[in-house]
Amino acid sequence: MDFTKEQLERNSMRWNYSEAVRLVEKCESYASLVEPLKLESAFTRIAGDSYSKAIITTKEILTLLYNGYPEGAMALSRILYESMVIMRFLYMRRDDEKLLERYIDDFHVKVSRDTIKYYSYILNYSQDEKELEDARRRKVAARKEHNKLKEKYSEFLSYNKQGNYLHDYWWIGDVLPSRSFGAIQNEMTLENLKILYVISCYRAHSGVVGNAVRFGTMLDESALSTSGSLEGFQVPLCFSLVCFGILTETTFDCIGIDTKEVIEKIEQLIAPFEDYLYR
Repeated sequence: MDFTKEQLERNSMRWNYSEAVRLVEKCESYASLVEPLKLESAFTRIAGDSYSKAIITTKEILTLLYNGYPEGAMALSRILYESMVIMRFLYMRRDDEKLLERYIDDFHVKVSRDTIKYYSYILNYSQDEKELEDARRRKVAARKEHNKLKEKYSEFLSYNKQGNYLHDYWWIGDVLPSRSFGAIQNEMTLENLKILYVISCYRAHSGVVGNAVRFGTMLDESALSTSGSLEGFQVPLCFSLVCFGILTETTFDCIGIDTKEVIEKIEQLIAPFEDYLYR
């Protein structure tokens, strides 16, 4: 443990950790009010699933910040940003039933593809005949499902040496000129958050800079540091809460729940630290 309980508690008071936790609990209570009938449309089902993941991710981020790990919190903030961008994109096109259907089917594309890979691995390495028989059966079923989806969306197939496939953002279809996250991000024109997204990606990926660049810390590059930090919480705190706030608005606007109180609380929480964002 890098810090005592007293140090962590005292530090958390600098950025109102308890208020941030209560904010997430408030959003959970909003989510519990949603009537099943209001989740019947494709978009609200998508938004509901995405928001439940966002709540969990925000809890994880706050936990990391409380314990002195702003780098890990920033890496997780990337998930909130990407989810927020995609949900805003789908929200603006929530009447495009074919787009929403493709987005939902993309989950089944990924599951069937990964299932095929998994059982191919079992077939290559298992020595258990019963396991091998089960793997053959399950791989055939997954292959049928995957081929069925590829046939359904044949107009969106890409090609390489291994054959045709549905790449990660195939579901965008012809809505945008390019089928990529970058194209969606540009469509949303979130210029003030893009640089923070880039920073979050640096924190999520390994690279040559590695341990030498950390929030709120000046390190001797010749030394390795494996300790946490009570500084540097400002950027991941603001970035994650802004993304969470936009996701909250997007999710509940489509089912008629006013989230003005949540947005105002987020603004209060990040106001003292906004000057840190673009340093």
